[in-house]
Amino acid sequence: MGHNRRSAMRPKGAGGFTLLEVLVALAILGAGTALTLSLITGSLGKIRKVQLRSRVTQHAESVMELALLDPSIKGPTTFHGDFEDGSRWVVVVGAFEMPEVRPLAPGQQPLPVKLLQYSVEVMGPASQSADVRLYTLKLVGTVEPPGPPRLPGRLR
Repeated sequence: MGHNRRSAMRPKGAGGFTLLEVLVALAILGAGTALTLSLITGSLGKIRKVQLRSRVTQHAESVMELALLDPSIKGPTTFHGDFEDGSRWVVVVGAFEMPEVRPLAPGQQPLPVKLLQYSVEVMGPASQSADVRLYTLKLVGTVEPPGPPRLPGRLR
């Protein structure tokens, strides 16, 4: 009997969906859209964090390279600066103490070199603490090298 009533409401050959079916489909579509937008928003936030971390790491690497290539650094020192994007950096150079030092044999001269420990800290634009820390060691001479070699003849 219920089947007869339903068929009586629709003309023969007319296909379609009931109002309830359309509302359920719209609710499912809305939930899917909301979930998709939520995932996209979360992903964008994570992408920004990864980009910031990558940029700060590149800054730290470039500062470390420049500090290691500076021939004027022969002993402990500290210097700092900032980048155009607001990131700040600090380089600390200190003497490295060997954990276990064996005494020299009688008559043996110490090498004219020492180890310096380089530490680079980079803080992002809105950060109060270091986002990236890099450490390395550099072997430097303690004796000034002789001047440039002298050429024989008149070319002095």
